[in-house]
Amino acid sequence: MDAIVQFTRNALCTLKNFNILSDTFLYDANVTAHYYTFPEPLNQTTPLEVLISITQFYAFITVSAAGYKMMTTSGVLKLQLINRLLNISAKKEADNDNSKKKGKKEEAKAKAASEATARRLVAESLLKEGDAAARSFFIGFNVLAIGLSFFWLTANSYHVTSTDWIGGIQGLIHALTVAEVCLLVMLYYMVKDGAASIRRSFQMKQFASDITPSEVGNVTVEQYSWLVDGWSPFWAEGSSGSAMDVAAEEKMLEKEEEAVASRLGALSKNVGPDIAPRIRHESRIALFEGYREYVYLVLNFFAFYGYFASILVFYFDDESKQPEYIRALLLQLPNADADWLGNAVGDFMWTVEPILILGSPLIVKSMSSKKKESKEKVA
Repeated sequence: MDAIVQFTRNALCTLKNFNILSDTFLYDANVTAHYYTFPEPLNQTTPLEVLISITQFYAFITVSAAGYKMMTTSGVLKLQLINRLLNISAKKEADNDNSKKKGKKEEAKAKAASEATARRLVAESLLKEGDAAARSFFIGFNVLAIGLSFFWLTANSYHVTSTDWIGGIQGLIHALTVAEVCLLVMLYYMVKDGAASIRRSFQMKQFASDITPSEVGNVTVEQYSWLVDGWSPFWAEGSSGSAMDVAAEEKMLEKEEEAVASRLGALSKNVGPDIAPRIRHESRIALFEGYREYVYLVLNFFAFYGYFASILVFYFDDESKQPEYIRALLLQLPNADADWLGNAVGDFMWTVEPILILGSPLIVKSMSSKKKESKEKVA
């Protein structure tokens, strides 16, 4: 839904930038006046701008809410949950050491090895998800800031920024500046995530070639997830913040360890013949996702640069006094042209992006379909 609204919003903005359908009611402020009479200068609002404002307000609500959720459920609350689970895990490990010293009956060697590996994987997963929670909080903060900036964009569609309300045009520019800084952070993570997906693709391919039952005890958290076709323990989803006593969390942790140990025990005896081909197939999907992330990077970089031009034009409004590096950043264009081109490029790039977002599942599905067809041919 979010991608559809994003496409609609930026497609409408692109229509406005290029004056497409300019001879229709979409550009007639009198049509808006039939339904509601705004004061000056809000009465200049056209039906097209009303439609744009609706999608912008949707982004203000949903993007802000998504950022807040990333900071809380997937951030702070998740970190608190993981901290409690790490304490439980450490206490259990100490109890296990004490029980060994007391000479209690040992488990069968293979089972004991699986349980030890399971405890290690759970501990590694907790640490890994702790890092993910810290990252989620930081990214969520930036997403929240971008979401809040849509409040000023919504107001701008109604020409509110032409007044001195909510900071006027300066308030709009400050909101855009904050959004641009946050978008720069997102660009960094696009580079990082794209490289990680491509690297993971090659690692999966190598792992699929080398895996044997004897190597199962040495797998990492990521490799275990590949073996079992995805591992998502309860702490990976974050915490809802609802009260849960330590005993209940300890029980859930024990069940997770038991489930991991059970699957490791089965894999240490036999790695199914379908596992390696599945991992190779997933490696191709990971490679696609990595390259797709770089496509998103290119689109968002041009959007960032385009909207950045509008900010530069505001702060360097006197063309005769602009430093040479500012003229270079504005491509030697007059301020009015640079402002228009920047907005047009940004809106167009963010029109293309949701098309890729919506189309990606279809591409992945087609890759899976080809895999099934090849299996049937072999059979």
